[in-house]
Amino acid sequence: MLKSSDYLNLVKKRGQERKQLKKISKWIRNPHILTMAYLNLYPNEGAMTNGTDSEDTIDGMSLDRIAELSKKLENNTFEWKPCNRLHLPKKDGSTNRPLGIPNGSDKMVQEAMRIILAAYYEPQFSNLSHGFRNGRGCHTAFTQIFRAGGWTGTKWFIEGDIKGCFNNINHDKLLEIVGKNVVDFRFNLLLRDLLEAGYLEDWKYNQTYSGTPQGGIVSPLLANIYLNELDTYIENELIPQYTRGKFRAENKEYKSLTHKIRKRVNRGNIDEAKRLKAERNKLPCGDPNDPVYRRLRYIRYADDFLLGYIGTKEEAAEIKDKLRTFINEKLGMELSDNKTLISHAGTSSARFLSYEIKVPIVNSKVVKDSDERRKRALNKKPQFRMPDDVYKNWISKYKEGGKVKKRTELINDSDYDIVMTYKMELLGIYNYYRMAVNVSRLWNVKAAAYWSLVHTIADKHKSKCINVLKKYGAKKVKNGKVIKCIEVVVERKDKNPLRACFGDVDIKYDNTPTEIPDYVVKVWSNRTQLLQRMRARKCELCDTTEDKFEVHHIKKLKDLAKKWQGKKEKPLWVQKMIAMRRKTIVLCTKCHNDVHSGRYDGKKLGS
Repeated sequence: MLKSSDYLNLVKKRGQERKQLKKISKWIRNPHILTMAYLNLYPNEGAMTNGTDSEDTIDGMSLDRIAELSKKLENNTFEWKPCNRLHLPKKDGSTNRPLGIPNGSDKMVQEAMRIILAAYYEPQFSNLSHGFRNGRGCHTAFTQIFRAGGWTGTKWFIEGDIKGCFNNINHDKLLEIVGKNVVDFRFNLLLRDLLEAGYLEDWKYNQTYSGTPQGGIVSPLLANIYLNELDTYIENELIPQYTRGKFRAENKEYKSLTHKIRKRVNRGNIDEAKRLKAERNKLPCGDPNDPVYRRLRYIRYADDFLLGYIGTKEEAAEIKDKLRTFINEKLGMELSDNKTLISHAGTSSARFLSYEIKVPIVNSKVVKDSDERRKRALNKKPQFRMPDDVYKNWISKYKEGGKVKKRTELINDSDYDIVMTYKMELLGIYNYYRMAVNVSRLWNVKAAAYWSLVHTIADKHKSKCINVLKKYGAKKVKNGKVIKCIEVVVERKDKNPLRACFGDVDIKYDNTPTEIPDYVVKVWSNRTQLLQRMRARKCELCDTTEDKFEVHHIKKLKDLAKKWQGKKEKPLWVQKMIAMRRKTIVLCTKCHNDVHSGRYDGKKLGS
């Protein structure tokens, strides 16, 4: 039989060639694909979050359980259970963002579906789509705007936002779109049942008539498949229709000044030539109102999209109307009137993924090109800025009424954890906004966070700030600059000490952002090792090989270590997990039941 890895390569090739995909339901139930799905899911923090069935989580996963799930799919006895719906707060303070949490078995089947559909559809997706895709994200979208020359000189921005996108995806339309490429009745039935499984809210069942369940594993991919229709329409119809002309016509006033400058230089009137050059630098070299020259550019992240247009405002409004018509008639959705705006790129900013984007006139930066000709390097090029409200929100996190704010919610944490919390917060916002030309404002945020950190540790120990500075104060040299830091060092026997340092981040503008360094995002779980441990069929506590075996999961390793910190007698399973630095441990059924029933620590396990 074909290996699952070979099958996925075959699926990818069919996607590249845009050929139909058939009989994928038998691969969704393939034990190897389901095992791959489990190995993808278990490291996630939300993997242990309960759905509507508290007994159906990935805790207790085993090869036997995977085989049983495969059998249910094969016999058509598998049934989707309704999601557990929660409401998350939005930035405006409302709680109108619904999140559906599936059960453990449903997550695995959704992930199996996602693995195969992603391999097939990823090669077909537009290069202008960046949301929920491997190797893509917010910064790849920003980089494409910044580096793609077509955005230079943009005159109008059209900000797009689809009203309640995830909640309003039409089921019949989605099944029709998928059905064009995936020809498999059993799969289409499985997908329809997923979409119509409903949800529980306040223990009341609700039927779903539209939308994909937010929080569902496969939902982002289904949304991308749906919105790929919009990408295709814009790329194949709107962009060719509103893009014409090879070059801008020359600006006659600019050209006239160039002739005058040449004459003044030839006559030796250098001062007059300099005055005319300064006057010419205030003008564009091309005709900004050239009726023959038009450009339309597009970028999308999930349901937020942005178009940049070189042309008239009337034509920009025409493009917006065409988008509204297509989204309404072809996708059965609506553009949000509040968020779909047309703004002048030179005098105002467009809001996209919490950045402000502007195309300003900048005459001060002049460089020489490859032909030794002087040109304005930044003029009419996209410029990213951190919005004022983002800056104020972060300042208010550390200061209130002009005074430093203590973080009382962190007082029960260790000094090491408090410093790491502040460090991660600053590093997170800096990594996101490092492409902003005003990123230097984060020095103020950093200073406020520094003193907030000092006051928080002082409050924890009922001490003075000066004592905290004496104990943890340090200085680091970064790029020739001396930076004040707070550093906590935790010595460990026979191991390198743990270090948490706040303040060693050098905040500076960077238009080529990289991923967060390894020391910020650590992957403690080795998926291949877990599979080998499962296949060994040996209890990692009692070493028995004569029973059924299940994988015990915890949400966070650090929570387990904190819970048992300072206690002399730790249960064997706790010692084992801390020693292995794993969130999983393979147990026989008896040991697993003992862990959950509290026979190791005298109380029911809460993790």
